[in-house]
Amino acid sequence: MAESIEPDLILLDINMPLMTGYEVCRRLKQMQKTRAIPVIFLTANEGLEYEEIGFNVGAVDYISKPFNTAILKARVKTHVDLYRLQSSLQQQVDEQTKEIQKLNHEITYISASIAELKSKETGQHLRRVAEFCYLFCKFLGKDEAECEKIKMAAVLHDIGKVGISDEILNKPSKLDEDEWVVMKTHSMLGYEMLADSEFEMMRLAALIALEHHERWDGEGYPYGKKGEEISLVGRICAVADVFDSLLDKRVYKEPWEEKAVKEYFEMASGTQFDPKIATLLLENFDMFIYTWKALQTGKIAL
Repeated sequence: MAESIEPDLILLDINMPLMTGYEVCRRLKQMQKTRAIPVIFLTANEGLEYEEIGFNVGAVDYISKPFNTAILKARVKTHVDLYRLQSSLQQQVDEQTKEIQKLNHEITYISASIAELKSKETGQHLRRVAEFCYLFCKFLGKDEAECEKIKMAAVLHDIGKVGISDEILNKPSKLDEDEWVVMKTHSMLGYEMLADSEFEMMRLAALIALEHHERWDGEGYPYGKKGEEISLVGRICAVADVFDSLLDKRVYKEPWEEKAVKEYFEMASGTQFDPKIATLLLENFDMFIYTWKALQTGKIAL
């Protein structure tokens, strides 16, 4: 009943059938929805030892019977007023926390969009890859908070491209060997931009920026990490990044057909990509394609 009604205060006896008041109070304090509700013991049990137990299990006050009605009402009013004030303050804190989270999201997207100044397709690519990373996390059974954190971190996976020259970044033909060496530095540049942050999400973004071009077989860059030496988020982003890149039109290539993209991941599973993540993509390929198209048309907000 307390979970359903969520009263402003509970008056509780100690001597009761089936369960003592102490046990009731202890259980109330263990439940998320009722732990903050103030409990006053109202009982015939007198003595400091009874009061001490009551406070230890979480009560805010202890009143012995027989009680004075006026005093009881005054003490109830005091605790109800305090509870309502605390609830109001908590609501304000929750609202401000949501605003800060929204602001953090906006700053992250704005930071990622800086790359769009360098490459016309990068800004939208960053957001789509983030959405695909979110889907992979969901399929892997991660909770909502973890999925959202990885999604926001993945937005910044290509932020290092701001340090690559326009001539290389937007070259309409294949890069030569020297240009390719420069292009590959974007993973380290992104890592260096983010790694020293005090914020966990930014450090996660640094790891993704560093590892999203590593390969399952150890033939990737910058360090040639292999298998599970690569972080899970790096392996997830590697699949999401290539999936979007193949489907998208770039200055140096036309978009691939869906069938060709699927065949590529079937071929590269276990070599370029973590086979578990690649399998998740292949098993849910239609959903990923639908999501890609919905993001393109604006049916899903970026």
